[in-house]
Amino acid sequence: MEYFITRSSIPSQYIEITLSIHCERNECICLQIPAWRPGRYELANYAQKVRNFSVRIGEKSVEWKKTSKDLWEFRSIESGLYSISYEYYCNQMDAGGCWSDDEQLYLNFSNFCFEVKGREDEGIMVHIDLPQDYVVATALPHRESQSWSAESFDHLMDSPFLAAVSLTHRSYRVYETEFHLWFHGKVAFDTNYLVDIFRKFTKKQIDDFGSFPASNYHFIFQLLPYKHYHGVEHAYSTVITFGPAGSLVEKSQIDELIGVSSHELYHFWNVCRIRPKELLPYDLSKEIYLDSGLVMEGVTTYFGDIYLLRSGYFTLDEYLENLKTQIQKEFDSFGWKSQSITESSLDLWLDGYKSGIPNKKVSIYNRGALISLCLDLMLLEQGSSLAIVMRQMWEKFGKNRIGYSLADFEQFLLEGTDSEKELYCFLEKIVRGREDLLPYLEQQLSTVGISLQKEPNPNLLTAEFGIRISESKEVFDVHPESQAYQLVMIRDLVESIGGLEESRLQGNTKSEITINLIRGGRKLSVKLHAENVGFFPVFKLKKFSNPDKQKRWIN
Repeated sequence: MEYFITRSSIPSQYIEITLSIHCERNECICLQIPAWRPGRYELANYAQKVRNFSVRIGEKSVEWKKTSKDLWEFRSIESGLYSISYEYYCNQMDAGGCWSDDEQLYLNFSNFCFEVKGREDEGIMVHIDLPQDYVVATALPHRESQSWSAESFDHLMDSPFLAAVSLTHRSYRVYETEFHLWFHGKVAFDTNYLVDIFRKFTKKQIDDFGSFPASNYHFIFQLLPYKHYHGVEHAYSTVITFGPAGSLVEKSQIDELIGVSSHELYHFWNVCRIRPKELLPYDLSKEIYLDSGLVMEGVTTYFGDIYLLRSGYFTLDEYLENLKTQIQKEFDSFGWKSQSITESSLDLWLDGYKSGIPNKKVSIYNRGALISLCLDLMLLEQGSSLAIVMRQMWEKFGKNRIGYSLADFEQFLLEGTDSEKELYCFLEKIVRGREDLLPYLEQQLSTVGISLQKEPNPNLLTAEFGIRISESKEVFDVHPESQAYQLVMIRDLVESIGGLEESRLQGNTKSEITINLIRGGRKLSVKLHAENVGFFPVFKLKKFSNPDKQKRWIN
């Protein structure tokens, strides 16, 4: 089968697509547009951007029908070559969408290409009408002037495509693989410096897994003029959208770009190949529920950062500063009291990528990374490591394209320790349970000479009364164990506070404040007593002398 893609009106952001497919007489053809894409476990309903669908054989129209929101069907009236034509609206600029303008054509085929039921493994040719001066970045094999090939539907939908009037290209080699870096947009940093960093963390990752089964791999960057941050993994490439591009002259911003790149490269093994059994094969027509978010994103987030430390890009102090931010984020919320990480993983399809209702869930990325840190340090005490476990997962499941279960991952963890009871208890309480991770973090970090400390929040309203407000004086969080939880609502506007300065000066727990609020246009006052509890503490990480154990962890 063959796709032909053109643009008759570039400003409209529509692309015109024709799928040419040979059909036998009286064959039922079912055309499924994905409802979601790999790497994002929520419904995207890409069919909503499809219009002007039609089917023809030669000059004759063929009847068709839609049997669901994203499934089209027709029956071939005779043997021959059928043309399915439609348009797709390319107006989503992120790492998983499609975008068309006068400077580029950026496509994720998972958004608009059909999975032809029963013919998913057929080879596919893609012909794209592009200006002659466009440069192309894609992992798809190039066949001729403006044609590329895919072995199957899965291969096509997992191979993003960027063509632009101008792309900056750099490359580096690690062992037998050539790694390509493609940049669209303003490049405000030293690309040679970046290549050196990428080479180092790439080598560290490959060394730990033992192999990288690809001759080429592509990092495709969309550097945008506005604030943005997103990355999506693919079998032989990744797309990363980041902005504002000009901010990459700052160390903190280039750290973010390098961090997401390391994260997405780790997905080459973990998720793209080491895949939960529920995702082998992909069924992109409906939700696929998973309990292994810890492994898929938690482990990846942890290693994405730790490889920047182990490859020498981060100093230990810089890594700990990043870790401190993750810890602060974890314990500024109380979602862990309501949902375990396995429960939050199952709920990805419900609210996984939204902030959601207060204190309802945990992040499989952030909490998952902290759990992975604890697991790694537990295993290091036993002479093993989480990297060894992931290599075992690669050897058994990834290389052989066998799906794993969460129980398989846990079994490898248990085999790596002589303290099975202790580790099993951790898995029960923290992975499947709803217990506080903080004591485990304190204990495990101490084994590598790092002290996790709590300090009072410097904001008195937050520390003593449990209320967090924005710069615009709007309440955005209230501690569930505070008196304020019974009296103050999220989104209340704080008009004034009486007695707060006196409370600060007195420094005693019996002081009282009066908060004047605006709630839905109404004015009201509430009185609160200071509580010497220390709500929303600030976390600090400090090193103490234990260089041998730190070295074992860092290296």
